[in-house]
Amino acid sequence: MALYVVRSQILFSLTLYIFLEILVYRLRVKIAMNLKPLEMMLLNAYQRYGHKLYVVLSTAIKIAKLNKLKGVNTLGDFEYKELAEELEKQGFKYNPSMLLRILEREYGLIETSYKTSNHHWYRFKDLEEIEKILNTVVGMASDVEEPDIAMLKIQIKSIQINYWLKKLKYMSIKNKLNSADIKLFQKFAFSILPKIVKILRKAEEYEDQLYAEINLLRELISLGLMVAERIDVEINISELDNVEVVSKSSSIT
Repeated sequence: MALYVVRSQILFSLTLYIFLEILVYRLRVKIAMNLKPLEMMLLNAYQRYGHKLYVVLSTAIKIAKLNKLKGVNTLGDFEYKELAEELEKQGFKYNPSMLLRILEREYGLIETSYKTSNHHWYRFKDLEEIEKILNTVVGMASDVEEPDIAMLKIQIKSIQINYWLKKLKYMSIKNKLNSADIKLFQKFAFSILPKIVKILRKAEEYEDQLYAEINLLRELISLGLMVAERIDVEINISELDNVEVVSKSSSIT
């Protein structure tokens, strides 16, 4: 009797296991049928490479977004060496070359936009869509962006970040700064910079989502320091020149 009960339990467990496996399989097929080709590709790649894929792709996306925010013309969305350096900065010791090749040739998520013996630039097939799907795959996305993150992005755009980036870069390399340059820099220092610092402190709470924006704000602050040093040095030199002129005039009289 006891043996019969054990056999019945085993048979029931086996039947239940098979039923659940069939149910899971049908569910996967149904999900796959409703997915777009890009979603299917990315889901398959994530199941295959896991966290490694997420780190490499999310870092490449951050670099691409930063390049776009800077408004500079590049040969693609991201460059291999820059990606490898950024991964190393994050403490992720991994050579992404093989994974990038697979993402290009097997999955079609990226494509080579420019290549030489020293440089290899890639372009995403659809940057925004890939970012959205990647976040969804790892359970990080929501259909509506968090209000605080949306607010910070709006504030960053409202201070004309590209305009100030270009102006400060120009001032940092200009041969000699004139009174108009100094007046414009004072506007930046007293009207724009306090806003940048305030936004940056808040943005650092969302470093994963606002990585590109944070780097850009920090770059603006660094450029501001460079220009401030230039102005301080040039004013001191100007004052010395004026002293020499006055002393020469006094000796002549």
